[in-house]
Amino acid sequence: MRFSDICNKQVINIADGSLVGLVVDLGFDPCTYEIHSLFVQPLQPFVKKMLPWFFKCEQIQIMVKEIENIEGDVILVRFS
Repeated sequence: MRFSDICNKQVINIADGSLVGLVVDLGFDPCTYEIHSLFVQPLQPFVKKMLPWFFKCEQIQIMVKEIENIEGDVILVRFS
């Protein structure tokens, strides 16, 4: 699976059914090149999208062990 296949996919937390956000980046080990985490950007309100220089850009790091299913239209994760 390539990064372009999972980039901008929705991430759903199956613990509470909430939409976490969209995948924007991957974290990997520089020695072995194994992926160890996904970086997800939460969905932002319209004002934050129009004025990004006033608001901090936050990302959530989700470890690979927390991913339940990565196939299909969404990525299902379980974390608290």
